[in-house]
Amino acid sequence: MKIIGEAMHILNQDFVQALESLNREAVTRMAQEQVKAGAEALDVNLGQVRQLSELTPWLVETVQEAADVPLLLSSHVLQQQRALEVHKGRATINAVTADPDDLRRAMEIAGRFQADLVVLLVSSQLTPSDVEGRLLLATQVLDIATEVGFPLQQLALDPVIACRTDPHTWTLSAGLPDIDTLLHSIQLLGELAEPRLSTLTGLSNASICLPKGQRSAFHCRLLPLLAEAGLDAVIMNCRDRKLMEVAKKQEYPQAMAA
Repeated sequence: MKIIGEAMHILNQDFVQALESLNREAVTRMAQEQVKAGAEALDVNLGQVRQLSELTPWLVETVQEAADVPLLLSSHVLQQQRALEVHKGRATINAVTADPDDLRRAMEIAGRFQADLVVLLVSSQLTPSDVEGRLLLATQVLDIATEVGFPLQQLALDPVIACRTDPHTWTLSAGLPDIDTLLHSIQLLGELAEPRLSTLTGLSNASICLPKGQRSAFHCRLLPLLAEAGLDAVIMNCRDRKLMEVAKKQEYPQAMAA
């Protein structure tokens, strides 16, 4: 299971401050800390704020000078394609929705830059939390990929972990996601094509409804379940030492068994 560092996110105020001030040293340190901890790639999520997204090319160059790893660039790079031009190696365009028109355009741009593509299994018509809804959107994504000729080996599907908003679920489970349904979804998504489709998701999204002090322990319990279900890559907090210890055990199951 590939480990992707999450720290370069618009919700991380330290990162935003470093970016706004073009603080190369701080950005370099943040990238190197994650890679040293075990990240094999880094997620760069600047949201849709134009002033920040315009800095993406500078950020890509700065990060890749500091750390020789590929980057996941949030979907705003579809409007800031210079970032794809300066990226060394194969980039990944992350968090594109399954809306057909947006998806066709994203696949066309990803194909032009030979980039991988992560598609969120949500659309303007459907935000599924059940297995059937996720599979329906996944099938539509595969149909569009076939239509436009986008290689399936460059495609990953994100089943999207989210806390439940139904007030009744808070009484029962503090709003935590339906884990069994999520795991079943991951298992089935991988089987929709041959060779097996890749799956990726963001671990921290599962715990935003929990108090800060409880999130790490929940992540440590959830990560092995995601690995066992067949998740191929996870965006997570690589600076959480306990979580990284758990993650490394998932990477080397035979060695741990020995």
